Amino acid sequence: MNRKARQTRSATLENSNEELNLWKEICESLMQLELVQNKTTTTISTLNDLRSTVKPEEGITASELAHLKDTYNSGIDLSSEEAKLIQNTIERLTTLTRLQEASELKYQKKKKRKHETQGPAASSSTKKTKSDDGIYPPGAHVAARQLKQKNKTEEWILAVVLEYYADKNKYQVEDVEQDDDGHKQKYMLPPKNVIAVPEPADLENIPESTPGQVVLALYPGTTCFYRATVVRSTSNKNGPVINYQVQFEDDNDEIKTVLNEHVLQIPKGKH
Repeated sequence: MNRKARQTRSATLENSNEELNLWKEICESLMQLELVQNKTTTTISTLNDLRSTVKPEEGITASELAHLKDTYNSGIDLSSEEAKLIQNTIERLTTLTRLQEASELKYQKKKKRKHETQGPAASSSTKKTKSDDGIYPPGAHVAARQLKQKNKTEEWILAVVLEYYADKNKYQVEDVEQDDDGHKQKYMLPPKNVIAVPEPADLENIPESTPGQVVLALYPGTTCFYRATVVRSTSNKNGPVINYQVQFEDDNDEIKTVLNEHVLQIPKGKH
């Protein structure tokens, strides 16, 4: 599926979260920075080649001088652009850090109030991706594949589990994205067509995806998962992976940045 088709669905989940939006901007800035740095490397290489061709005893021609001057100016422009991108990224990271600190403080206060009003037993429970019997509980976010899509570039949509019907061995899930009429479509799917999207608290228990591994990843700006190949990961020092750089199939070999929780390992039997 081409990029245009992927962008037909808006990122409802991401756009509802200020922190995710800011993080998306940071990732885009980092990708732009990488492009600028690659151009800078090429410019430096060109300058070195030009200098090596100039022989002091023979002098330099007007065309060579003009080329050398243009290349130096290009390097100066790239350096300024790189500095600007770095500064913008630092500012966004600072803002994101403050937002996260505020969110954490708000969460701790809410948790404390809940503990005081309901007692330790009630406040100690946490939302699980799976219940003890291995079933995804209502409210769990999942990647869901519609039954009619069976080709290699199949689309997995971001959905929420509504209920599991044991007698049918099927999940009822609801698309997080509204259709043109403002409704959210519901689907009945077998377990093989449903993959859990991990909660942030579960990430430390999930194996890290390795370079070259084929995964399902949420395409930036959409609520759809597609097959992609892991290029590399980014993490805090001695901490868990924050995001992955991946290459989606049929996407002009472009590298996209995707949050850790939106990169899913494909279980056996779901390829």
